[in-house]
Formats: sequence, structure tokens, C-alpha cells
Amino acid sequence: MKERTNRVNGLLMLIVYGIFALFSLLLVVVGARVYRNVVSTGRENTQTRAAFSYVANKIRMSTRFSGTLRLEEEDGMEVLVLETLTEGYETRIFYHDGALRELYQSADMELIPEMGEKIVEVRDFRIEVTREGNLILHSVDSEGKERSLHLYIEGKTL
Repeated sequence: MKERTNRVNGLLMLIVYGIFALFSLLLVVVGARVYRNVVSTGRENTQTRAAFSYVANKIRMSTRFSGTLRLEEEDGMEVLVLETLTEGYETRIFYHDGALRELYQSADMELIPEMGEKIVEVRDFRIEVTREGNLILHSVDSEGKERSLHLYIEGKTL
């Protein structure tokens, strides 16, 4: 009888350890999934902020040094054109193929989107001009949330 009790106790102990191991594994899997989601969200936030900061700083530099800017549509894309102090050249900022891109070229050249330098990958990026002539930058993350940045351009209208 005592031998049977020892076997039952050993079996119960094995079941308890098995349940503990199973829940430990489950906790690690859930924690890894949560970590992956946090990193992904952080990466998207960083990319959106980088895109906004990049465009805003380019606009500020252009308007500060008497450059002009305008919003055009070329090949179905919104293109922010920043005329530089170097006459005949301009910087074009646009969204193409999943990335915000920049192209510095002669003003009379045709826009070739593939030639643009990839600045940052974003899901979507749009530029809107308000009635007052200021800019609103829009970006959409992978979950469909839209984020925007409003830029007031002192003394400039588009």
C-alpha cells in the first residue's frame, strides 16, 4: 500500500511540474508576442516622426533663406517643390513606392520617382494646403491610424 501511495505522489508531483512548465512556456510565448507588437509600434512611430521632422525642417530651411515652395501634382503624385537659392535647381519631396523620397535636380527636368532618394519608409504620406496657405502633413500607420502635423509658414502662402 505504501508503494502505491509513493507512485501516486510521484505521479501527482510530475503533473504539477508539467503544468508549471506548460504555463511557463505559455507566458514566454505571450510575452514575446507583446514585445514584438511594442517594437513594431515604436518603429512606426519613429518612422512617422522622422518623416514629419524631415519635411518640416526642409520647409523651414527653404522659407528661412528666401526660397519658395509650392505643391504640384506630377504623374498623379503630390510633390512638394522647394526652390533653392541655386538658380535653376529645386528639391522635390514626394511619396512613392512605400517611402518618402527626395530628389534634387534641375528645375526643367522631368520627375523620375525611382531616382528619388529614399528618406524613410511609411505606409502613406500626403500633404494638404489649408485655405490660409499653410501645410498639413498626413501619415497613416499600418493599423490605419492617421497622424498629422500642422505647419504654419509665416508670410508664405502656397
